[in-house]
Amino acid sequence: MKPKQIERAELVRHINEKRLEAGLSYAELADIADVDASQVSRICRGQFITFGASVVRICTTLGLQNTQGEGTTWKRSRHASDPNWAKLERSIRRAWDNTPAGAERLAKVIAAVGEITRK
Repeated sequence: MKPKQIERAELVRHINEKRLEAGLSYAELADIADVDASQVSRICRGQFITFGASVVRICTTLGLQNTQGEGTTWKRSRHASDPNWAKLERSIRRAWDNTPAGAERLAKVIAAVGEITRK
């Protein structure tokens, strides 16, 4: 869908607010969202024509949601995961070997870290 200029400007404002709140560079956001860094840079400057897959991935990563179902109005979601959680989740996925045993091992490691940080 092709957004109007005001819709694109509002989305860019939300994207940059959330990115800066999370302390993410373009490169870090690109890594988390699995979007090329140059594409993130262009999107963060409002240089896009449609709400394509890269725009949607960036919005999802930053916890922005579409409020009308058509990609025309985006707002900060109260329920979406935050960028720090997305960064953590991506790290876990990289460490996981996609096996049930691997999931169990990672869960135990994370639980052990949790115990240490609570002390």
